Amino acid sequence: MPWIEEIPSGEEDLPAIFQAISLSPGALEQVKHLNETLAFGSSALSRVQEEAIATVVAAANRCRYGALTHGGFLRLHSGDEQLASALLADYTQSELAGDDQAMLEFAVKLTLEPAAVDRDDVEGLRDAGFVDEEILSIVLITGLVNFMNRLAQGLGVDVPQAYLGGVMQWLGSPARDQAWLLSPP
Repeated sequence: MPWIEEIPSGEEDLPAIFQAISLSPGALEQVKHLNETLAFGSSALSRVQEEAIATVVAAANRCRYGALTHGGFLRLHSGDEQLASALLADYTQSELAGDDQAMLEFAVKLTLEPAAVDRDDVEGLRDAGFVDEEILSIVLITGLVNFMNRLAQGLGVDVPQAYLGGVMQWLGSPARDQAWLLSPP
């Protein structure tokens, strides 16, 4: 249950992050529209790439809600039983193609050191094979996930207990060994 406990009638079936902002119907609609416009299959990237960015950005932010929900989406869309756990544990140690590794390194740098991102970083994405439309999508999705992580963290949104049980069925080591993923904030 988010720290804002007043959920308007009829909004109980929304994902927890949307429930938390449902007191402002205008904001809720705009945030939902932003998500649908920038991600969830709407970008120049594959859905797997979108979810990989969302997973590593949420992990970099130590946002349990974002990390576990997007890790679940990544697992679903990739069909790879181990990929989400590997990215949650340490994306730098995962066996990704060079272009995807470059994409995730850029997304994490933009998350943790935004002032340090420069033209050379974008050129690195081009060198990895990304075109401008894909680079824009990488930046937009990274920004969106950071925004959504701040909403979740600022409003106390956590993974529903029922969902956490399912996560424990697929989450492997070493991700399973990270206390921040398994313990409520």
